[in-house]
Amino acid sequence: SSIMEDYATTLSFQDVTKIQSKLHAVGRLDVDTTGLLLLTNDGQLVHQVTNPTASNTDTSGAVVHHAVSKTYEALIMGYHTIESSEAMQQIVTKGVDIGPKYGGWTQPAIALDVLDHPTPTTTLVSITICEGKNRQIRRMFHGVKSGVMKLKRVSIGDSLTLGSLQEGQWRLLTKDEIKNHLDWKIRDVGLQ
Repeated sequence: SSIMEDYATTLSFQDVTKIQSKLHAVGRLDVDTTGLLLLTNDGQLVHQVTNPTASNTDTSGAVVHHAVSKTYEALIMGYHTIESSEAMQQIVTKGVDIGPKYGGWTQPAIALDVLDHPTPTTTLVSITICEGKNRQIRRMFHGVKSGVMKLKRVSIGDSLTLGSLQEGQWRLLTKDEIKNHLDWKIRDVGLQ
């Protein structure tokens, strides 16, 4: 390991961005997963995005239940098509039993699409879910006798994507992005 690699692993997000606020990850990415990760200092926003039963109030004051979706691209083992694979159909129609230790049955995926077959023994899929159970995507495919070889979160909410950001890059979200893509009204916390 080089000195630069050692130095890079000791920097915190606060060191790199100079943002000196306690930040919470909105959802998690395990060590083997890449992609979009939101950080915020708003604990209620974390709950809104990560809890599928979270509610919000609309402009009239009515309570609205709105699960925030997360979309992933996964390279999975085996040659699958949606039409001919009972396992793939189960993911979108019934959900998958990932075991009582990990929360039991998942909700059915909102969407599951085959994007490509990079090799005769692999399938690249796009899967959208509204839950966030620990290692859920990996456990879902394992539960239907497949496995995830690569996993990348590509969007959160309505079209909040990585865009042109490369791995390791970051940017601040605009108020409009937070409102429109995460269905969240930024609260005035009275800071001067």
